[in-house]
Amino acid sequence: MFYISTLLPMLLSAAVASLSVLYHPKSICVLERSSVDFSCTFDYPLYSTLKTTRWFKPLSNQKQDGTQFGISVYHSNTAEIHQLYKNRTAYANQDRNCSLQIHNVSKSDNGMYFFRLEYDHGKYTGPWGINLSVAVLPFRVTVKTQKKNGHIHEGDSVTLTCGTENCTPKKEPFAWFKNQRLIPEATDNVFHIASVSHHDFGNYSCGLKTSSSTSTDEILLDVKYIPKNVEIAVFPSGKKREGNSLTLICMNNANPSVTNYSWFLIKEAKVSHIGLDREFYIKSASQKDNGQYFCIAKNDMGSQNSSVIALNVEVSVHQNVLLTATAVFLFLMAVVIFGLIIWRIQFTSKKHPTEQTPAATVTEEIYENLRKSQESEGKYYTSVVYADLSLPPASDRPRCNSQAADTVIIYSLLSYNK
Repeated sequence: MFYISTLLPMLLSAAVASLSVLYHPKSICVLERSSVDFSCTFDYPLYSTLKTTRWFKPLSNQKQDGTQFGISVYHSNTAEIHQLYKNRTAYANQDRNCSLQIHNVSKSDNGMYFFRLEYDHGKYTGPWGINLSVAVLPFRVTVKTQKKNGHIHEGDSVTLTCGTENCTPKKEPFAWFKNQRLIPEATDNVFHIASVSHHDFGNYSCGLKTSSSTSTDEILLDVKYIPKNVEIAVFPSGKKREGNSLTLICMNNANPSVTNYSWFLIKEAKVSHIGLDREFYIKSASQKDNGQYFCIAKNDMGSQNSSVIALNVEVSVHQNVLLTATAVFLFLMAVVIFGLIIWRIQFTSKKHPTEQTPAATVTEEIYENLRKSQESEGKYYTSVVYADLSLPPASDRPRCNSQAADTVIIYSLLSYNK
């Protein structure tokens, strides 16, 4: 009797100690419309008979610790299975294996699940249970920055997270896309950019690599930066003919957009401000427009200037011909004028030779210019005659030392016969 009273408590203690339920994992996150596996093992006393097994889910208004049964997800008596789970569950139905599979899960399946066994000596519910969270599609991309105002500037640290309502499956391989192009190095649900740049500006989306239907809507990573790649484009391209119209455009890449443009012309070491619009228009190009041009683009983040370009306007073919003809005409005119000048010089030289002829004496000049009277031929008279003399111009007359005037009166005594 003593041995029985001693052995019985030991047997009862061993029987109680053998009651157990082990769950794995404690918490599960799966995508809606997928299947989920609850791994479970249990134990009950030796020499006992297992009567019923069941999985149940407490209702939302009940305690979630397993003390209230809620609805039956699985029951060894199929009639006890709740309508919501009929034909959606599969029980392992093996000795001491209580694993359960639920198919086509949905948002309504969120909650705690417990396994309970009944045997001929009692009932037992495994504590703690399994917490099921159903990830409701679509995925959503959230952006976190170190700045409170949410503005993202170049150099900031940015974290993009691909998640869903309720939870995000961590074991699934993820895919990230920028402007609908795959980012090969991004395979987790978190994509971290340590120092963001203007190259990271764009629309991002994510999803599972195994399913294209899980892709999210795109979200813009709005990186703010000063104008980049500022350069001048000239239209039309090619040679710049005089008389044609030209358009110079200040091209750039900026966020936010450029709000202020400035145009400058460098000519003869002088810098002139010539415009305030994105486009600088030349209605009729000429050589006076030749020079070096550059522009400055400015937004709220800062400013950047373009490199300098040289504009060289070529004279048109028609004008070349006209200028050539004009040059030839002027050349010929110069030749003609030069010829006339030479001819004039030669003509003047012949008319006024440089050699000095012997200078005539005053007496010779007088007699040469003396006009005789017709009656004086053959007769001699003694009389005083006044002779009219025609003297050559003063410039051509021989110079005398006397200071006599140009008018000279000469008296001559003549003898003649009657």
